[in-house]
This record gives sequence, structure tokens and C-alpha cells, in this order.
Amino acid sequence: MWRNKNFVRHYASRTLRPAEVILLVRHAGAFSGRVLELGIGAGRVTGYLVELAAAVHGIDVSPAMVDYCRSTYPTGTFTVADLRDMSGFESEHFDAVLGANNVLDVLGDEERVRVLRDLRRILKPGGVLAMSAHNRAHIPYLRKPTDLRGARNLLRAAGKLALIPLRVRNRRRLLPFERSEADYALVNDDAHDYTLLHYYISRDSQVRQLDQQGFQPLECLDAEGRLVDVGQEASESAELHYVARRGAGGGDGRSAPAA
Repeated sequence: MWRNKNFVRHYASRTLRPAEVILLVRHAGAFSGRVLELGIGAGRVTGYLVELAAAVHGIDVSPAMVDYCRSTYPTGTFTVADLRDMSGFESEHFDAVLGANNVLDVLGDEERVRVLRDLRRILKPGGVLAMSAHNRAHIPYLRKPTDLRGARNLLRAAGKLALIPLRVRNRRRLLPFERSEADYALVNDDAHDYTLLHYYISRDSQVRQLDQQGFQPLECLDAEGRLVDVGQEASESAELHYVARRGAGGGDGRSAPAA
């Protein structure tokens, strides 16, 4: 879907979440060096990174997104690439990696763990990974295909009403592929009219996953920038934002106690 469809107009924005603003400021030192951005989209965060960093390399599976960012942010380096393949990047090359907009949530569990392991490889010791992920505690609040909330006027309501058959059909098609495991869930949510499955994970499970792949988790914020501590669910927030530092050890060994 992401490779074949042109979503540039849909994603062309410079609006940051409050949590993203806080994390970019708080970890400005890491983002002032060499930065890799995963899933650049139409440059929503990229435009700020190119002002902060000494060098920005952004990847996206969509050629249209990459072309847009090349023309809009000429000081950056942008390539068409699949985030599941980091073999083209040298070990210990980047000071920071950013995976905004829940980009890792398009992967299944095994692929996700493998990508995290590879991100650790390309980060310098002490380098920072900042990422967001769908919040599993928010699943009960996800909208149904027939939900018309958010329609600000009759015209928008009519548009949403006309899409209901498509959304219901998409939902039925992907429902058999949903999964609920101990540490994560695969959920068909309302993204692009229920055409996608996304990975949902709780705050503590995500911190544990990062720790197991050799990262030292530093903090977790909800979308509004509020701290989400151990054991908290923050169910009102559809996504949570994480920052972790690459540990100094090798391999997959645990780097530090989970935050």
C-alpha cells in the first residue's frame, strides 16, 4: 500500500505532536549529529530535523514521498528503502534514529524485533532512538466502521456515511488476521478506511522489548507530552512516545534495568 499509493497531499504537514516537540528539544544534543529518519512521509518532522542536525538521512518505501522531500528539503539525503533492510548503513554510524508516526507498527512482531536489533547496530554507543507506537490500552476506544464522530458539518457527515460500506467490507476482510498475544496485539484500526493492520503494545511491554534488544529506555510520554510511568496505561492516548539509548554492550544483551 505505502509503496504504490501517493499519500503526499494527505501527509503534507509541519504539525508536531506536543511529545515530539518536547523530545526534540530535550534530546537536541543527539539530534544535532547524524540522524536517520524512518518513514519520512511528506516531511512532517523532516523539516525540523534538517534545521537541527549536521546531516539527515531519511528513508521511505514510497518514491513519491522521497521525491517530495528531496525537492522540499534539499539539504537532506533521502532514499527509497524498506525499513526492514538496514544493510546499506554502516555500524555505529548515526547519533540518533527517529521512527515517528508509529512507523514500526506496520511490522509484525518478529520483523519488529529484528529491525530494533539492526537499529541498535547502526547507532553509535550512547546514540538515541526516539519512536512512537500504538498504545494497546487504547484499543477499547477505537472507532467502529459505522462511527460518524468527527463530522463537523452535514457535508462531512454525508461523506463519512458514504464510506461506511467500504469500511465495513475492509474490516471484515482483515478481521481474521487480528491477533492478541501476551505482549502485543495486531489490530485492524480505522487508518485509511480499515485497510491496514497495526501493531499495538503497552507501555511496559515496549520498554521491556527495547531493553531486551540492547537499549536503555529513558522515558515514555503520551501524545500530549505527559510522562507515562511504570505500570501506567495512559489509555486516553492512542500512541505513546519512547526514547532509549543504545547500550555499550554487544549483541542482544540487556543494557540496563527497564525504566
